[in-house]
Formats: sequence, structure tokens, C-alpha cells
Amino acid sequence: MLLSLLLACTAPSVPVVPGGGDDTGEPALLPTDTFPSFYGEVPKNLLVVSVDTFRRDLMSRFGGEGLAPLLDRLAEEGVSLDAHRSCSNWTFPSVLCANYGASNIDVGYAPDLRDPDNAWAPEDVPTLASRLSGAGWRTMLVTSNGWFSADRNSDIGFDSSERPDDRRTESVFGTGLERLHEAEELGVDRWYLHLHIKEAHPAYNPPDSYLAGLKGLPPVDYDLTISDEQYAAGDAWPEMTEEEREVLLLHLLVRYHGEVRWMDDQLTAALAALEADGFLDDTLVLFWTDHGEQFWEHDEQTHAYGLNTEENDAVAFFWAKNIVPAAWAGDTSLIDIAPTILSLLDVPTDPTITGFPVGEAPEERVLDFLSVARLGPVQSVVDDGWKLIYRWNTGERWLYDLANDPTEATSLYDPAHPRAIALEAALGPHVEGLRPLTQRYTPL
Repeated sequence: MLLSLLLACTAPSVPVVPGGGDDTGEPALLPTDTFPSFYGEVPKNLLVVSVDTFRRDLMSRFGGEGLAPLLDRLAEEGVSLDAHRSCSNWTFPSVLCANYGASNIDVGYAPDLRDPDNAWAPEDVPTLASRLSGAGWRTMLVTSNGWFSADRNSDIGFDSSERPDDRRTESVFGTGLERLHEAEELGVDRWYLHLHIKEAHPAYNPPDSYLAGLKGLPPVDYDLTISDEQYAAGDAWPEMTEEEREVLLLHLLVRYHGEVRWMDDQLTAALAALEADGFLDDTLVLFWTDHGEQFWEHDEQTHAYGLNTEENDAVAFFWAKNIVPAAWAGDTSLIDIAPTILSLLDVPTDPTITGFPVGEAPEERVLDFLSVARLGPVQSVVDDGWKLIYRWNTGERWLYDLANDPTEATSLYDPAHPRAIALEAALGPHVEGLRPLTQRYTPL
């Protein structure tokens, strides 16, 4: 029932054939000259849903089993960024670059996961929220993750910011719905609501109805409902037998996939509730993910280890009732989110934004990515279907031909390889840019 309600809300209320009408005599609305484009006008309200720890390859759109059918359908009906990456591999730096519209190096701050006491977002850099607030939008944040909250100063620019005690998706959306009703009662004309949800995230704990796949599996020696136990199991992986590894992996995948399906079901109900109360009318909806999750594809489990595809690839798409469906195949990053929204809403920007509205980046742009986390600094650059990754502590480099090796299984790195030479030159300024921002490491 809830899914059918949501399905009913996705069709535009007017014909969508540009330049024509229908048999009712109502004229069709022409698409805007923006990208994304909208029939009639660009929606005035903004709902952003950022999803934690979500692997892009779980969606059927990207070759997966379709474990998130709602996200698949909305991406198909909306405008999907099909070659999108996060700017990092853990929440704090990813949220910062999305909100700033600039890389962490450009902002002059590189958070270190190993030094959480000093993880505090800069106060003097404008954010998407502060820009919209200054332009007349009421800005509201409801978050499930302390890395994106007042706890870390990463909520700058929001007129209201809260982290509910119950941090399930349905509770985050429920609180957000309450804030929208309050704004409505106050006569707010334009609003921006950002909801950050944390399923799936270690430990993966969906309701039992999503864990049928555990039946019949041999037990493991760890309580995987507890984050520390899950990380302990990962630490023990190198000493495990092949049989023990297989069983542990199956347990974790059943739990992770179950939590993804649970998240998608909660989203379906939550969006249906927003639609029922009229809050999806005249609203641009943006979904983006902050990072992925590794299951030993590159020797680790969870995230904040490396910048390979399973941790760094991300999802981003726009949806609205009157959006013109499309897809963008060019490379994009989280730094492009803020400038795209500001361009659509006709809000001025300034040189502190170094991302570009989707479709406006120069052809010669080389995207860079950064993490200072569990294994120290790691950086990468992507250009023209090739990717170079560099780890500071060891000096290791990996080179991938993404067109022929999308899972990044085989490194082609050779210092004499022409692509390695070109990408090393592109990476160099970013390594130098990071050097004064991190004191614990020196690149080899």
C-alpha cells in the first residue's frame, strides 16, 4: 500500500510532451533550460537524503541484485549521476566536501580518523546550508551520525540541527516531517531539509525478518551485532582458514544486505508519508551516499581503509515530480553537489566553491580523492577512465584501467607506464596540498 502511494506520486500532474497538449486541452509545460531540467519550473524546496555506507553495486542500475528497489526506481525516474564518486571513504570528510562544494584540501582541513579529538569542521567556510539560509530558505538537519552533527561542527548553516536518540531511518524521517509541519505553521516559504541516515553501517542489525539467510549457516565465534566484535572478526581474518573466512563473509553479507533492504523499505514508507502531507510537491529531492563498504576485495572489511571502487564509488541522483528523466555519464564527485543545487536555485556562489554544476566541469578536470583514516593518508586521481591510488605510509601505487577492470582487481602500475606518468603529475599538487594539513605522516 505504501509503495503504491509513492508510485502514484511520481507521475507529473501535467502532460510531459514539450510544445504540445493533451486531449483535455491543458497545455504541456516546457522543460527548463537547466540541468537537471524540469517541466515548468525548478522546484523551490530542497530535500536532501544522504545515505551512509551504501555500496553502489547493490543497485540493479549498476549491475547489482537490486537490493534497494526504491532507489533504483527513483534514479530511473530522475537524473542519475552514473560515474559518481565520494570525495573520501568515511563520513566526516565526505559530508564536509559535499556541504562546502570543495575538496578538503581546497578548504584547508583534512580530518584524521585516528585523531577524533581534533576532528572539528572549520567555521569560516560557507556551506550549502549557510548559503541557502542567507538567501531565505529555512534550513533544517536531522542526522543519525555524530560525524555530521553539532558534535563535530559539521552542521554549520542549519537553522535547526538535531540527532534523535532513535536513529533508525524511520525515526530520522519522522523527526524531519515534524520540522516541516512546524515550518508550515510558521508560514515558511522555502525550506531545505537534510536527512542523514545510517543504515547500513557496522554493526549491521536489521530486524530478524530480514535475516532469513542466516538460517542453516554455521555459527561464527563473534557477536556480529556489536561493532567492536565485527571489527575484531575483521582483524582475525588473516589467521582464519578458508572455510572460516567463507562462513564469516556469508554472515556479514546476509546482515549487510538485510540492513540495506530494511533501509529501502523504511525510505518507501517515509517518502509516502511526506507525499501524503504534500511535502513532495514543488520539492527537489537529492539522494547521495557518503561512501561504500569493503568486504575484503582489497584486504579489509568495512570502510576508511582505501579508495578502491567498493569504498569510494557512490550514488547521487535528483528526483522531483516534474523532473525530466536523464542520466549524466561524465565523472562527478561530491564536491559538485552544492554548486549544482545553488545553480538550480539561482543562489550566487564564490571562488571558495571548487566543484562545478553537473555538466559544466572543464574537459581537462582531473578529479582527486582523499582519506586520512585507519591506514594513514591515501590519495587518488581519476581521469579519462584511468585511476591512480597512492598510499603515503608505504609509498605503494596502484594503476587501474577502469573501462576494462571496473572492480579494480589488477593493478597495471609501472612507473614508466604513460598513464602512470600523467596521473602522477596530476596527483603531485594534491600530495603537496595535503602535506601541511597532516602532521602525523610524511609521504614516501
